[in-house]
Amino acid sequence: MLVRGAIHAALSGDAALAALVQQVSEGAPLKASTPWLQLDDAQATGWGARGVDGLTLRQPIRLTVRGDDRARVEAVVARVEACLAAMADDAGDWRIIDLRCERARIVRGRTDWRVTLDYAVRAARLG
Repeated sequence: MLVRGAIHAALSGDAALAALVQQVSEGAPLKASTPWLQLDDAQATGWGARGVDGLTLRQPIRLTVRGDDRARVEAVVARVEACLAAMADDAGDWRIIDLRCERARIVRGRTDWRVTLDYAVRAARLG
């Protein structure tokens, strides 16, 4: 899906984010040291209006950070938000109409932090 690919490209192409995480992966990383970001499975539903073919995408983004580095967790989350806010509104044949974080969950385990950011994206097909 082009919209998901555009999100991945925005995150993986950001130098400031690359300085904070080891990897941005589609799905669980095969080999990576923490911290890492992963795009979990997305759910898409259709929407539209007269003459507009569109979709709503729910895209979870998960961050895993081992240790007790809350400052890094906050820095990565802030950078993800900045990357996606600055993302171009065109994604191939699609125009992103709305992209926002609908829900965030932060869980502190014994050995790591796990953050899930659920983004909602509305996009319309061009032409």
